Amino acid sequence: MTMIENEDYKLWVDSGLLFSVFKKPIDMTLEIAKGAIELRHSISNNQHQYWCMDLRNLKDTSDEAKKYIDEYGEEFLYACAMIVNSHLMKFLVNVFNRMKKRKIPVKIFSSETAAVKWLNEMKEQKDKDYKTSIGCLN
Repeated sequence: MTMIENEDYKLWVDSGLLFSVFKKPIDMTLEIAKGAIELRHSISNNQHQYWCMDLRNLKDTSDEAKKYIDEYGEEFLYACAMIVNSHLMKFLVNVFNRMKKRKIPVKIFSSETAAVKWLNEMKEQKDKDYKTSIGCLN
């Protein structure tokens, strides 16, 4: 298992999926957003990933951080599952995601198990589509 972290954020790759978590309750500033995305780019090694992002310790996000995430947050991703722990957070994340057309599939979950299941289904479908496109499946 590969792992990388900074003061606020930890990422790791396990069973072909990228996982992340805020290490403590946090209000995301532009600086924290830049650090998190830089770490994600580093661990992905410029390769696309299926990302299980745990947002349960995220308390708030500044407007500057939202703008930065909007611009750079989907690079090197195939799909993103976001884990939240409240209906209010789920609502806020859904509103944020609907405000901008996403380049990748994004779905909100309340459990890691459901998020991982969805990401694995997305990964399997992409693999199947790829094999079909190159003529490996009938």
